[in-house]
Amino acid sequence: MRVQAILFCLYFCLFSCSREDLVVDKASAELELVNGVLYYQGKPFNGLLVSKYDASTFKMKSEYVEGRKQGYEKQWYPNGQLSQSRMYSEGIKTGKHLAWWEDGTPKFIYRFNEKGEYDGNRKEWYRNGNLILDFNYSNGKEAGSQRMWTDNGKIRANYTVKNGDRFGLIGLKKCYNVNADLNELQ
Repeated sequence: MRVQAILFCLYFCLFSCSREDLVVDKASAELELVNGVLYYQGKPFNGLLVSKYDASTFKMKSEYVEGRKQGYEKQWYPNGQLSQSRMYSEGIKTGKHLAWWEDGTPKFIYRFNEKGEYDGNRKEWYRNGNLILDFNYSNGKEAGSQRMWTDNGKIRANYTVKNGDRFGLIGLKKCYNVNADLNELQ
């Protein structure tokens, strides 16, 4: 037991002390994005990227490791209320992503798997609180019940996806008219 405690302390000291706790403003001229990797002073960025409305009010905070988003990214409204919370792993969207309107009502909930694909339930709301959509995914593909509404609550789409096929009202408009009498497309 004592050996495990010593090894834990040694591991903690080696790896927690070696990590740079650098905080850099998003507006810094020393930042450069190259092929999806964020560089700071010519090296892949490790630390916290921030943006502020003023000296005491954060607009955004995003954690980076080796130039890619790693961990939480959060955004706020000017009044200090949280507007978005997202999670990343090696630059890929993962987990639950949440957003709110200025009045605190939900704006969206997205869920991503470790590959950055939609996975699970996805919902979006209009500013008035009505649902825009309630979709379900499995490994990036629509699966199961899918519903969408107009801003006044009228159903726009209501279908089910089974084995990749859609069944029901998919909410698409025709791009052409068929004239049965003339047997031609218009």
